[in-house]
Amino acid sequence: MSRPPTRQRNQAPPLAGPGQAAAPPGAGMPASRGTRAWPAAAAYAPPVVAAATMLLLGFWGLARQSAMGNDEVASRWAAMLSLPELRHLLGNLDAVHGLYYLLLHGWVAVGTSPAVIRIPSVIAMAAAVAMTAIVGRRLTGSGWAGLFAGLIMALTPAISYFAQTARSYALVTACVMAATLAFLRAMDAEAAGSSRSRLARRWAFYGLLIALGGYLNELSLVVLGAHAATLLLARGRRQTAVRWAIAAVAAVLLVSPLLVVSIRQAGAVGWIPPPTPGDLWLLFRDDFGATPGVAFFLLGCAVVAVLPPLRTRHRPGQAAADAASEPARAWWASGGVSLPSVAVPLLVLPPAILIAESLIGHPLYVGRYVLYTEAGAALLAGAGIYRIGRWLAGRSGHGSALWVPGVIICASTLVFQLGPQRNDRTPQVRLFDLGGPAAYVGAHARPGDGVLFFDSFYRKVRLGYPGDFRGVSDFAMAKSPVQVGNFDGTDQPFPVIRTRMLAHQRIWVVGRRPSAKVISSSIRQQSRLLHQRFTLIARKHFSGVWVTLWRQR
Repeated sequence: MSRPPTRQRNQAPPLAGPGQAAAPPGAGMPASRGTRAWPAAAAYAPPVVAAATMLLLGFWGLARQSAMGNDEVASRWAAMLSLPELRHLLGNLDAVHGLYYLLLHGWVAVGTSPAVIRIPSVIAMAAAVAMTAIVGRRLTGSGWAGLFAGLIMALTPAISYFAQTARSYALVTACVMAATLAFLRAMDAEAAGSSRSRLARRWAFYGLLIALGGYLNELSLVVLGAHAATLLLARGRRQTAVRWAIAAVAAVLLVSPLLVVSIRQAGAVGWIPPPTPGDLWLLFRDDFGATPGVAFFLLGCAVVAVLPPLRTRHRPGQAAADAASEPARAWWASGGVSLPSVAVPLLVLPPAILIAESLIGHPLYVGRYVLYTEAGAALLAGAGIYRIGRWLAGRSGHGSALWVPGVIICASTLVFQLGPQRNDRTPQVRLFDLGGPAAYVGAHARPGDGVLFFDSFYRKVRLGYPGDFRGVSDFAMAKSPVQVGNFDGTDQPFPVIRTRMLAHQRIWVVGRRPSAKVISSSIRQQSRLLHQRFTLIARKHFSGVWVTLWRQR
């Protein structure tokens, strides 16, 4: 950002950050090239450094041994369909991910390997991290606060996890942060008394970004609750609230066709359980850190950011900017737009809204649907770290005390979370490892082998890795996923399957282990036949998937 943020009522003045020292002698004279370059570097360095850190972490171990989980197989397979086939799929299932599948449909022209299809998510998350740094700098006036916020977000393992996931969550996070930045620009224009046409453009752009996020995942619309809370805390003019409401309603109306289709496909989220206290703990760990020590320490930094102003004595000769660095009143009482009034609602309200809805109605809360709340946690932690550095600098009189604590904290955040970061780059950390079972079958299958999927959900193993099942007959399938317009296809009735089972000498079973306790009557009958007429000769367990091999007696 090339210009300093427009300050709202009672907002602290720009604080000393990289390139934000007091004006040098001769400030009124024409600036030299060097003096012009330093403020520009201060403006662009925080988002660039934060985004570069995210890109390094995103590309570290991106291939993940070519292993894909359930959602990633769905993303790649859908993206590789023809447009008529994709339209058929979305008419039956997964319309909520339709825009992402369409974007990925164009991207797979670059390549279809697991690593390649994850690159858009890495880029989107780097953009989200950069915008978090920009928002932090804009709301505090400090490049250091923005840099610390961006780095804390980039170094959080949950962010790397979803940056390396071929799904829409990283893109949604980028859209939400872009919408938040557009919201702040519109609020700046309101405070500056801009013309109606300029205000209309600002709010229209904000509404379009909200709608874009809604088409990537309709549940991202709950971020409007966070922005509404910021608007209330700002205590702006009534006309500002009206213009925001018009933009918000217009965005929801733009997304309403998707909402209507999603209601018809409500069965696709029937697997979501009601939220539990464990979900709150997981959300806390995702937002602040994968290890309890890091998570609670960064929470402490976030608390520092929201503390009311401290009444401290200032030494004679102390810089005026330092003396005015604390606002006269607490942020929740002073009005205006501040970092806490933006970050606290962004952190708290989206999950609170979804959790409340899930306890009252049909459960919709899943932690990854509100992944962007991590930006709120990072903004608060970054501002708290900077506030601590400012206090230390004020007491010690050394300028290095301003930024050294932040550098140490960010480095420690990385070091103490290297274990979780490494773990997130292994196939076993995903709920389902579909690449391992496919590779195992591909390495040991013989021509003429058959395969049964217990149940049809596990047919995604074959969808994701068709080459490993070359020469292996999926004899239970009646209609393919392409024909049906889903990811599972349909199975033959048991009498047909029984005849085909007895025609095979060796049968692979992928998914669950054959058992009489499974719910499906057809799978129970297939399990019984396997135990009666076949002998178990091999079995191997992967994350979420069993593979067993049976030979006919």
